[in-house]
Amino acid sequence: MALIGPTEAEPQTAHPTHRLYLGFDSRDMREVASESVHLVVTSPPYWNIKDYGNRRQIGYRDKLTTYIKELRKVWAGCFRALKPGCRLCLNIGDEYVRANESTPYHIVPLHAYLVNDIVTSFGGKGVVYLGSIIWQKISTTRTTGGASVMGSYGYPRNGYVSYNYEYIAIFKKLGPSPKPPQNKAEEKIELKEWRSLFNGIWYRPLRNKDLVKMREVMAANDVWRFNGSRQIGGIAIFPDELPRRLMRMFTFEGDTVLDPFLGSGTTAKVAYEMGRRSVGYEVGFRANEGERWKELIKKKIHYYDEPVDRRDSTFFFGSK
Repeated sequence: MALIGPTEAEPQTAHPTHRLYLGFDSRDMREVASESVHLVVTSPPYWNIKDYGNRRQIGYRDKLTTYIKELRKVWAGCFRALKPGCRLCLNIGDEYVRANESTPYHIVPLHAYLVNDIVTSFGGKGVVYLGSIIWQKISTTRTTGGASVMGSYGYPRNGYVSYNYEYIAIFKKLGPSPKPPQNKAEEKIELKEWRSLFNGIWYRPLRNKDLVKMREVMAANDVWRFNGSRQIGGIAIFPDELPRRLMRMFTFEGDTVLDPFLGSGTTAKVAYEMGRRSVGYEVGFRANEGERWKELIKKKIHYYDEPVDRRDSTFFFGSK
């Protein structure tokens, strides 16, 4: 099978190729050429919360140490595939552990664990951590557990803080950045948009003057605010806005974006809409429904919107 990814001599086309490996395990991304992608955007599977019905899944019923170790194999493949000077962005949420007879209620700081593991494992191999954006989700879906009101309601001492945010951890592979395309001026980000993207701010319109003032004060914080994940058939799906912003920040048109945990296909969908190439791996979910999950992805990524005579040149689906 041919290796994926444009080479330096390969032209950037108006209709980038999208290569999706459905049923493939991203712990072994041998199909992806080294230093062939410009950005990695992904949200790893939850730890011990959701059973995706696949024996090769990572997280469910794993020990925490096993979960981190198995994800490390995926990150190794991502950094190998990533071009020098380019970013890896991980959407990570901490997780609630509900109380039972043997375990008190507590939160597992997955963001801290995963960031620490990546820095420890790859920091001496040309990878640096550039901080995390706080994504304040506007959602009624509590994918990481918990509830809107927790603890002994009404009185001090025994209440618990609930949270409606996750993190987007950003890492960089050191080295000379890829040469920008000749039409880079078309991708220029004006100052107002730049501040919004890189300060990580997303606000709904506010009317009250006090709230407007609070907005100005909070504008210096790295907080993104937009609608959170929703669920289709029990699968949490992060919003288009998340990969859209990251692609705007860190890629040019024609660049290649890799998602090793493609899920329902959001990253590939947004890449298609923004004129980027994409590579996606998804080991599979909803196994009790057979191959229907693959059709869900195809519909989402605009496969059926593409003219029939161009589908094969626009989309490639790996097979074993």
